[in-house]
Amino acid sequence: MKKRNEIILIVGLLNILIPLMLSAQNNLPYLGQEPPGMTTQRFPPDSLLATGDRWWHGSPVFSPDGLEMFWAEYVKYGPDDHRTTLFTMKVVENNWSPIKLPSFAMPEYHENSPFYSVGGDTLYFVSTRPGGFFRMVTRTPTGWSEPVALQVPLSSGMGVGWEIAVNRFGDIYLEISTQANPEPDIYVSRYQNGSYQMPQSIGDEVNSEYGDWGPYIDPDEQYLIFSSNRPGMIGQQFDLYISFRMADLTWAEPINMGYEVNSTGAFFPYVSLDKQYLFFNTARAGDLGYNPYWISAEIIDSLQTVVGIQEKIKSSQLLKSLKNSPNPCHTQTTITFELEKAAEISLVIYNQLGQKVVDLIQNETYKMGTSDILFDVSKLPAGCYNYTLILENGERYSKKMIVIE
Repeated sequence: MKKRNEIILIVGLLNILIPLMLSAQNNLPYLGQEPPGMTTQRFPPDSLLATGDRWWHGSPVFSPDGLEMFWAEYVKYGPDDHRTTLFTMKVVENNWSPIKLPSFAMPEYHENSPFYSVGGDTLYFVSTRPGGFFRMVTRTPTGWSEPVALQVPLSSGMGVGWEIAVNRFGDIYLEISTQANPEPDIYVSRYQNGSYQMPQSIGDEVNSEYGDWGPYIDPDEQYLIFSSNRPGMIGQQFDLYISFRMADLTWAEPINMGYEVNSTGAFFPYVSLDKQYLFFNTARAGDLGYNPYWISAEIIDSLQTVVGIQEKIKSSQLLKSLKNSPNPCHTQTTITFELEKAAEISLVIYNQLGQKVVDLIQNETYKMGTSDILFDVSKLPAGCYNYTLILENGERYSKKMIVIE
C-alpha cells in the first residue's frame, strides 16, 4: 500500500509540475523580471501564476546573488488532499531550470516558509514530518544536506503558525497562539549557547489584542514587518505593518505600510538579501489565487522617515494624543486625536513651505475622548505635509504625514 501511495503522489506532482515547465529562459537574477520601483508589481511570469488548483503560500526567497529561488505553494493534489509543498528553481548552464522539488523535501507532508540565512549557506523551513516542526539544511559541495530538526522548546498549549523568519544570529521569529490568547502574537526564540530558548513575546509595543502574525525580521533586527488585522486596515483580511527598533532597543509603534502595499490586503513579507526588494502575497485584479508581488525596498526607508518625525505630544491639559494612519498615505488617511475634556479646536493642513492647504476643522467643539477625521489626500501632490491641531487655549500641536503617488 505504501508503494502504491508513493506512485499516486508522484503522478499527482507530475500533473502539477508539467504545465509549469516553461520558465524564465535567461540567467538574470529574480527570474529576469523587470525590477519594480515604488509601484507594486506582480512578480511571477505567467507560467508561475496561481491557478484554481495551486496558489502561492508565501513569498519567493532568493539566494544572495538572486540566482536560486525557493517557495511554497498550497496545492490541491486531489478532492480531499490539499498540502503546502516546497518548490525550487535555479540558474543552471546559463538558464533558469524547470521547477522541481528540493532534494530535502517530503511532499507527503505539509512544508512551508523557506528562509535563507544571511550568507545563503543555510535554509530554514517548517514541516509536519515526524521528529520536529522546525528544520534546516546547509549547503555542501554536492547540494543541500539532509534536514536537521531544530529543538525549539514550546510550552503546553502553544500553537505555532506556518511562518518563521531568522536573524543573523539564528534566532527564530515565529507566530504563536495560546489558550489564554487565541489570536496569534509574534514571539522570538533566541539561539544561545548552542540551543534554542523558550519563545518569548516581543511585547505589547508590537503585539495587539488582534491577530499579529507572519513575521519578517531584518537580519540585524533594525525592523520587523508582519501582518495584522488591527483597526486601521486599508485592505482585506490583513495589512502589512512595520516596526523599527529604536536606539533604546524598544520597538516603535507599528506603522501601516500604506495603500501601495495594502490596497487588497497583504501577508507573507520578505525582503531580499540584497535589501533591494520587498515581496508579499495578495490577490489583485486578474489573479486566480494568491500571488507574490514586489516593490522597491525604498518604501522601508520612507517609512523610517515617518518614525523619525513622530514625536510624543508635549504635556497638555487638553490634548492626549495626535496621529494619522496610514502614513505614508495614498488616497486617504485618518487623523485621530484624543482630548482630556471637551474643547473647541481647529485642524489645519500645511505644505512643506508652511502654506495652508485646507482647514479640516474650524473652531468646532469636540467631546472628551477619541475622534477620527477622514482626510482625502488623492488630489494632493506627493510630498511631506504638516497637520496642526489648535486648541481653544492657543496651544498648537503639529505632526507630519507623507503623501505618496
